[in-house]
Amino acid sequence: MNRQSMEIPKGFASNRVWWLNPAVAFGGPAIIAGFVAYITESANYVHFWRTPKYFDGSSLGLLVLAVSFFSCGCILGLARRNGGGARREEDWTLAIPWRSVRLLFSASFFLTVVAYAIWFGVGLKHGLNLQVIMNIIRGSSDASYYLRDEYLPTIPGVTTGTQFGLTVIALAVPLGFAQGWRTVRWQCGTVFMLAFFRALLNSERLALLEVLVPFVVSFVGLKTLASRRLRLIVGSAPLLAVTLLYFFFGVSEYFRSWSAFYAARETSFWSFVGLRLMGYYTTALNNGALLWKIRNPLSLDLSLGTFMFLWKFPVIKDVLPIVLSALGLKPLPSLAIVDQRYADVLLANANPEFNNATGIYIPFVDFGVAGGLLYWLLCGVVCGYLYKEFSRRTAPGVFLYPVLYIALIEASRVLYWSDGRFFPGMFLLTVSVIFVFRKAEPAFSGGLVARAQS
Repeated sequence: MNRQSMEIPKGFASNRVWWLNPAVAFGGPAIIAGFVAYITESANYVHFWRTPKYFDGSSLGLLVLAVSFFSCGCILGLARRNGGGARREEDWTLAIPWRSVRLLFSASFFLTVVAYAIWFGVGLKHGLNLQVIMNIIRGSSDASYYLRDEYLPTIPGVTTGTQFGLTVIALAVPLGFAQGWRTVRWQCGTVFMLAFFRALLNSERLALLEVLVPFVVSFVGLKTLASRRLRLIVGSAPLLAVTLLYFFFGVSEYFRSWSAFYAARETSFWSFVGLRLMGYYTTALNNGALLWKIRNPLSLDLSLGTFMFLWKFPVIKDVLPIVLSALGLKPLPSLAIVDQRYADVLLANANPEFNNATGIYIPFVDFGVAGGLLYWLLCGVVCGYLYKEFSRRTAPGVFLYPVLYIALIEASRVLYWSDGRFFPGMFLLTVSVIFVFRKAEPAFSGGLVARAQS
């Protein structure tokens, strides 16, 4: 038996699951959403979502270009390098310092729980009680939005701390495979429970999805798909995911808007859910096309949307204006000013109720067509590299790629990795991978190879 057959075991499956590929995860939803947005008639935009249609053939072409450049970048990132072969599955755990991983996992879990405790404690101090929660469950008019504004507002530092739940999940799954699920089970359950209550009480569906999706991606990528039936089930997972998303969206939308407002105006709940879900992605692309088309005439000064986290992250947002001033550069407008300008644009030209702007066009708004295409090419290189490392089960891929995956599938709706909620957990994981989780990969002993050859 040669060395290559030793290193690539039968059943090693993370690079065989087609939907884990970043080009598929990014391009698939984007192309589908773009095609739907393009073929939808202008009258339907007005009728269903109360907005004019801005997404035309040129907008679709720009989207296809972005997907093409990102895919080319993925190919470059996946390019084979010396020493890039996959390792034996039973050996990948030997290349990671699990004591350091366990320490970061415990610290992240502690920070997450403490942040949630403070946040909910502030809500209780402001008057949050069982009656308010029951009003949300019953669908009382504006109850969820009132709770978010009055009881659970964003608290700098505290709300940021809750996002370390993403770090907990990213570390928990590899720990579960390496040291047993009993060592991480109750912490995972706690994080999922907190995310569920946040999604329910604060109208943040993304709070649950951003811990659930990395868990599934990490689990599938690290799990050996030995049987044909299991591979078939995993291969068809996107169809199941779309169905689950539809029902999850429907349940959340029932409490969020249906019972309080739309029940008296619509005849069918599930058709309402389908149009509403479709509208979230279609209007996001439409808003992105709007921003691209009117950027220069209106001089919106909505620059650096690709680095939105800089405006939201504690300390950095305060230091950045000083640094830019010292360098003689134009200071960035405050986040409140940017939000107000964007709200004014939607109020005048679209529908403020659907306020997402697709993440795909934001780099083009910031840097122009050439700069935007370069941006997506470089993003593809990074994602392709991390996906390759994920397939090889090295620390950079194992801990970073599952977290990045949610940004790929949501790119047609939002630029998730530029958001302040993504930055804390990903920053902590990246620093840890570069400076803490460094350990020499175990060499394959001659005795082991000799025994295999015999």
